[in-house]
Amino acid sequence: MSKSDVEDRAQGRTETWLHRGMFWLLCLFAAASGLSVAVTNVAMGLLVPLAIYRLWRNPPDWRGIWHIAPGIFGWLGLFVLSAFLSAVTSPEFQKGMAMFGNDYIYRMLPAGIVLFWVKDKRQLRILAILMVLSISLNNLWGIGQWLRTPFAVGVRFQGPISFMAQGAMLSALIPLLFLATVRHIGGRWYPMAPVLLAVAVVALLFNGARGAWLATFATTIVTMALAVRDRKRYLAGLAISLLLLGGVFTQSAALHARLATLAQPTYQSNSERLLMWRSAFQMFQDHPLLGVGMGHYEKAYQTRYILPEAKERTQWHAHNNIMQMLGERGALGAVTFCGMWLYFMFFSLHGWRQTQEVSCLAFFTIVLGVMLQGLTDYNLWSAVVAKMYWFSLAIALQWIALTRKERSV
Repeated sequence: MSKSDVEDRAQGRTETWLHRGMFWLLCLFAAASGLSVAVTNVAMGLLVPLAIYRLWRNPPDWRGIWHIAPGIFGWLGLFVLSAFLSAVTSPEFQKGMAMFGNDYIYRMLPAGIVLFWVKDKRQLRILAILMVLSISLNNLWGIGQWLRTPFAVGVRFQGPISFMAQGAMLSALIPLLFLATVRHIGGRWYPMAPVLLAVAVVALLFNGARGAWLATFATTIVTMALAVRDRKRYLAGLAISLLLLGGVFTQSAALHARLATLAQPTYQSNSERLLMWRSAFQMFQDHPLLGVGMGHYEKAYQTRYILPEAKERTQWHAHNNIMQMLGERGALGAVTFCGMWLYFMFFSLHGWRQTQEVSCLAFFTIVLGVMLQGLTDYNLWSAVVAKMYWFSLAIALQWIALTRKERSV
């Protein structure tokens, strides 16, 4: 055996162990994603040197990644560029650049690794299942909190993560579990879908996040309208769901009272959001192109733009993804942000109508759920939400790419 053959074998073994190690770390990330930011950070910290080493020794085919969906990466690139420009022109340069690196490099790392190196559907399925189980354990944790403390006292039941982060995750997870139940997705794991769905719905009710309630309901209606071909079956399911929800909110005084606040403009949470949106729009008017600067929103709001009638004087974001982009990053940030999300939905919806591939509909559902919940909260500031959002989209996108490759062969 020649020296070159020995070296090739050694390099092959190294590549195999690198691939396995990165996949195991991705599994750790997925399994902890709904439970512990600290554990996901440990997994990501270990992934960074492995990814850098592998990029150096055996760079992936960048053209293959681009070929998956050039529009997706084009709009994402424009959005990230707008964030970078806002950061470098921010009055708080160091804070802005640190936020940029955290939001658009570090939190996207697991998604990038999936797209570059996870090319096996079995591995993608494992990562997806681990992530769903992680969120489901968080849901059970929140239900356990409710069993110890009555909802009527005003406690938000959320598990080990924030109630906002849980609400954002469930806005996508519940419609996905409905989709899995209706379309019999998951193989041998399929019987778990309706059970996890029931747990997720109960957890969302106890969470009390009204924006998540509305986003989940709207996303589920749209997803099921696309997934269920039989219109009579769809309408029957919708009617039954409405009756069940009506019964729950009628029987629970706490839930009914919480729901009723949606129609009360003077309710503090509602009025404060309107005031914060007015402040964010004023920032945009004063800084139309790049906003007040990435990382500078909190200081600008609290020292200059907070309205006199605002009662929550320590707020640091706009409680709305679009208004946050408009105030912090200006027209360039808001336009690229909205364009990216709209293209994501167009890409996946077009793919679903052309191929009826469920991964396209899953991609669409994730985007729609998080986007709608983000109309009442700035959900992408959350490390939990941002990491899981990009990670889950990468899994769906890679599945779409692998399916298209199989069909072309």
